[in-house]
Amino acid sequence: MDIPGVGRINASFGVAGYCPGDTVDTLVNKADNMMYEAKAAGRNCVRYMNECE
Repeated sequence: MDIPGVGRINASFGVAGYCPGDTVDTLVNKADNMMYEAKAAGRNCVRYMNECE
């Protein structure tokens, strides 16, 4: 995306749904792992985890 006065912006997102037993730390860790997966997939994308293990 080109933003006037800023230039070109790239974004990757990692999303994780809450599962019973998750703590703040485990939920953030899952989302963080998904973000790195999105970046590895070529950036400018979203990766999400919506299943409980």
